[in-house]
Amino acid sequence: MWTSLLVLVTAAALTGAACLWGLRAYKRAGGGEASPAPALISCALISTIALLTYLFVGRPELPDAPYAARLEALKQRDPRSYSAEEALAILNEAARERPEDPLPHFYAGQLLLGQGRAEEAARAYDAALRRDPRSAEALMGLGRAMVSIEGGVVSPEALAAFEQASTLTNDPAPWIYQAMAAMERNDESAARRLWGEAYERMPIDDPRREMALRMSQGLPQEER
Repeated sequence: MWTSLLVLVTAAALTGAACLWGLRAYKRAGGGEASPAPALISCALISTIALLTYLFVGRPELPDAPYAARLEALKQRDPRSYSAEEALAILNEAARERPEDPLPHFYAGQLLLGQGRAEEAARAYDAALRRDPRSAEALMGLGRAMVSIEGGVVSPEALAAFEQASTLTNDPAPWIYQAMAAMERNDESAARRLWGEAYERMPIDDPRREMALRMSQGLPQEER
């Protein structure tokens, strides 16, 4: 995407340089009494038309072809065959078609977070939450994205998202992140309580269950 934008900016700069070069040549040739304005206006008009054509037809997410035709071709394919950029293009289109629907933004956040694009994911989750403030899944996604941005640290903003999510779902994950935040601030009592809350919400076959129990009892994870 950024490569395509760079090409667009470069093309615009070259067009501007061409206009200036034409004006300079006109003056050196002794352009007489005629005004150079018509030539410059023509250059500006051509540049504007080229830019609008790119914005309406060109999309960096997909191979070159008319945008509507490319999207329609994508919709006929098995979604499991989409590349990440193709899936994002479909989700962006769905978000435009259904501006009040939080799901396209949420799924875009999931995809972006899975790709390690945490800042973009956070923006997508935030867009989902503006449409559905009580989405536990979007709150969890936003919290995880912020933890990733902070290099694994549960920031106060991420903690607030996890705390709100814990009131909306029985998933143990919000409690795990709250426990991690308590451990980061060396609050052992709160950490043990929060690990216990996570443990109580874990199904019997959850592989984290033994670890959560030990942490709730104040035992090192590796102790047998």
